[in-house]
This record gives sequence, C-alpha cells and structure tokens, in this order.
Amino acid sequence: MTDGPIDHPEPARAGIPWGRIAVVTIIVSLLVMWLWIYLYAPRDNPDRFSSSAYAEAAEPICAAAQARIDALPPGRFADTPQDRAVGVREGTEITEQLVADLKDLRTLVADPDDLRILDAWFEDWEEGYLVDRWAHVERLERATLETDDRDLAFIIQERIEGGFYTRRIDGLANVNDMPSCVVPGDI
Repeated sequence: MTDGPIDHPEPARAGIPWGRIAVVTIIVSLLVMWLWIYLYAPRDNPDRFSSSAYAEAAEPICAAAQARIDALPPGRFADTPQDRAVGVREGTEITEQLVADLKDLRTLVADPDDLRILDAWFEDWEEGYLVDRWAHVERLERATLETDDRDLAFIIQERIEGGFYTRRIDGLANVNDMPSCVVPGDI
C-alpha cells in the first residue's frame, strides 16, 4: 500500500488541430477545383475551327495525296539508300503540293482566330516537316555503302517552339475531323 495520494498527470489540453485543418482544407480545395472543372470549365478545343467549311474542303484533297503516297513502294524493299530516296523524294513532292493546295483553301476561312491557327499549322508543315523531309532525301541520296543506318533515319528536328511539330500537325487535323491531313506515314 502506498502512504500518500497517487499523482496522476494532468490531461493535456486540447489545442487547435492544425494538421487536421490543413488536410481538410486541401481536400475541400481539390474537391471544389474538380467540381468546377467537371461542371463549369470550357470544353471547346482551342484548335477547333469555328466553321467546318475548311475541313470539309481539305479532307478530300488530303485523302487523295495520302493515297498517292501510300501507293509508293515501301522503303523496306529498296536495295540502296538512293533507291529509297526516289520514293521519299516523290512523297515529299506530293506533300509539298498538298500543303500548297491546302493553303489555297484559306479563302474559305473568315474567322481571324481560325486563320491564325491555320497559319501556325502551315508553319509547322513548311518550316518543320517539309524541311526535315528534304534533309532526309539529301541524306539518302548522298549515302554510301559505309553510311551508318542511324545516319539514314528520318530525323524530326524540334525547330519550332512548343514541341514536336508532327504532334501539332496531327492534333489540328484530328480535332477538325480531317483524318487524312495528318503527317504521311511513308517515312
């Protein structure tokens, strides 16, 4: 037995549970953000044209060019890089004409924002994709038996600010229902 009173520690005073408040605040903030995104955020793609006139006129032109490119002999059947260069050159000429034909359709676009988007798309075609295709043709034509296969690969240069131009070309074509106006798959 003990002779005196038993000392019991005083219960700790409950303070403000800052950790819980922080966690609840974060959870509520995330919930509000996702609710806004789900219910109120704009859903339009900024690359979608306000009118479908351009896309409707462009798609058959692209489909015809893609069919001509698809009819070229596949590169895997070429005996030499120079043989391959012949097909790549022809595909590049077809693609260059395709872009010129698509530019001729600009008169169908009245909206200034659509024209700005379209001009950026043509810049990707002309200053990115076609430049790289012509460089590829030149590499194939200059190749020798000693040329390393890695030096004969099609190289996409990231020349234009904002990432790889092939993604932007394909993205604009797809969002505007022009599935044939994507980058040709012949290389």
